[in-house]
Amino acid sequence: MTDTSSSQIARRMTAGLFPAPLAGGPNMPGWNAAGLGFHSFNTAGGRDVALIAELNDLLQLDCDAVGAYTLAIAALRDGGLRDRLAQYREDHERHIADLIDLIRTRDGVPIRLPHFPTGLFKLLVQAGGSAGSLAGGDRAVLLAFVTNEGQARDKYRRHARGDHPADVEAMLKRAARDEETHFEWAWDALDRLGAGRGTFPGIAAESFGLFHGATADIVEAAGRLGLDMLARTLRRV
Repeated sequence: MTDTSSSQIARRMTAGLFPAPLAGGPNMPGWNAAGLGFHSFNTAGGRDVALIAELNDLLQLDCDAVGAYTLAIAALRDGGLRDRLAQYREDHERHIADLIDLIRTRDGVPIRLPHFPTGLFKLLVQAGGSAGSLAGGDRAVLLAFVTNEGQARDKYRRHARGDHPADVEAMLKRAARDEETHFEWAWDALDRLGAGRGTFPGIAAESFGLFHGATADIVEAAGRLGLDMLARTLRRV
């Protein structure tokens, strides 16, 4: 079966766009071949600035999610759907608190801000679903929701498979399970609304979600690389 995950598409899109060390492979020290990004750099003084950059990237991912969830909750008509999304938003808020603790434990500075510009685009995607709810009801809101949540699920899944210290590994695996739960719940709800996988609206949402996720992965990976390089430069000054 062809791998159509956002990470796979992103690697295909970056192939040929950057020099070999940036496109991935053994020429770039610390490159994680399982997905976009860097990890396992050991720096002077025991402070792993690449790990801090990785955690900050995920912190921004959860900040993206909290904003999009807030729009979705406000637009949903069904009280049960609103309550469940509010519960899942609390999961993202817990991820934020856990990531901040992990970053501070390593003497890093948490960046509690959405990604730019992808965080804004995710808000626009969810806002479009909210506007569409006037005609499409709750399923328009949830179709927009799954296009954003798919990227979060795939990204946490990738990072949870990496090689990390025990405290980071435990947090990433918990968060990856949360994201899987959120994503599958949304598709189950869409099935009940007649817009699940295999329907025309569902297929359209999945296709857009793959493109959206791949694009966000590329832009966010570049931002993470910038954070890593900045931290290394500051340490040398």
